[in-house]
Parts: sequence; structure tokens; C-alpha cells
Amino acid sequence: MKTLLSLALAAVTLVAGPAAAENWHKYSYSRTTAYLADVDSISVEGDVTGIRAAKVPMSGAAGDYTHSVDLFSFRCGARQVRSILSIDYGASGSETDRFDDSDSPWDGVVRDSYLDFLKAIACDGERSSEGSWPSIAAFVDSQQR
Repeated sequence: MKTLLSLALAAVTLVAGPAAAENWHKYSYSRTTAYLADVDSISVEGDVTGIRAAKVPMSGAAGDYTHSVDLFSFRCGARQVRSILSIDYGASGSETDRFDDSDSPWDGVVRDSYLDFLKAIACDGERSSEGSWPSIAAFVDSQQR
């Protein structure tokens, strides 16, 4: 019960609104999607480390802030991950949908996957050399679309 309460409190903290400090680092990308991690959201509770990660489409009109933010938990030493919560945001940047996945099982982190790169940020303190952004909107606005 204590663990569930701690995870619930961590989830509330990690998905707090715009008043919360954010520091988004791009850690992976493809032609269609950028993956960013909010390093200011990293939290540790026992052997579980939480972090927020965003998937941002690389296409769209200027000012289109469509993206999703996922809350992941890692068991760093065991190389395990699970998704806790996913939130979708529409073109205006407002929340459009929310998916609670707090009962998901722990999975192994596949080497050289985007989750492995995210684990390195959350668990090992690695940071992107490509700069950081104070918000998803700032990242989107900085991209040439």
C-alpha cells in the first residue's frame, strides 16, 4: 500500500502543470518523432526512479504543440521499466486524453532502444549534448517545420 501511495504521489508530482520546473533534453529522434526527457522530473523512491518523457511529432504547422508525455518508472539495477501514465496533448498544447497504466508489469530494457537511452538519463545521470528547453512549446518553437 505504501508503494502504491508513493507511486501515486510521484505521478501527481511528475505530471504537474506548467508551474512545475521543466528541463527537456532531446535524447533520441527519427525523421518523424523527437523523444525528450524532463530531467527536472527525475525522482527516486527506494529502488524505483521515475521520469517524464515526451514524444513530439516533427511534422505539423508552426504553433502545433501536439505531443504526448509518459511517466516511466525504472528499476535501474535490474534494467527494468514500466509505464505508469500517458497524457496526450492537442495542437493547442492542452490535455486531450489520459491513460492510467499504473498496473503495467515490469519489462526488461532492450539495449540501444529509446528506453535504454532514457534509462541512462534517469539512472546514470547522462545528459544530451544537444541543449535543453524549458518547455515542450519552446522545443517545438525552436524547430524549423
